[in-house]
Amino acid sequence: MSNKKGLGWVRLDHVAIAAEDPKAASNFWGRLFGLELDHWTISHDGGFRVAQFHLPNRQSGLELIAPFDESSFVQKFIDERGPGMHHITVEVEDADAACEYIREELGIEPLGEPYEDYEWKQFFIHPRDTGGVLVQLYSWLPGRRPADWPD
Repeated sequence: MSNKKGLGWVRLDHVAIAAEDPKAASNFWGRLFGLELDHWTISHDGGFRVAQFHLPNRQSGLELIAPFDESSFVQKFIDERGPGMHHITVEVEDADAACEYIREELGIEPLGEPYEDYEWKQFFIHPRDTGGVLVQLYSWLPGRRPADWPD
């Protein structure tokens, strides 16, 4: 057992890929990895849609994000960089502790403080600090993890 401080890594939750044509991209990635599309989600306030694929036993996932609005951050990303890898999302034990670790041990200032949505407390690390990849780190809010849901 090591006394080394760390991020509190739990698992790689998903890899997100920005796509111009969501149907073509979901067909390609699903066929490439032999995955079934789990579901589509739409973020009206963000101007994008998401296709979710889960690997067997939900060990991780693949997320395709595609703009449906010119003002979407996904459209801006595609305009600047082209379609491709957008971010990776890692589940950590405690988002606040992970944020503190990023600051104190790595000297990196996250993109804002951890904030809550319905299920997660999350924050991001800018691509300039990671060698070009946006990193999303999150921990589940109490009672929101799917395993905690009543049958």
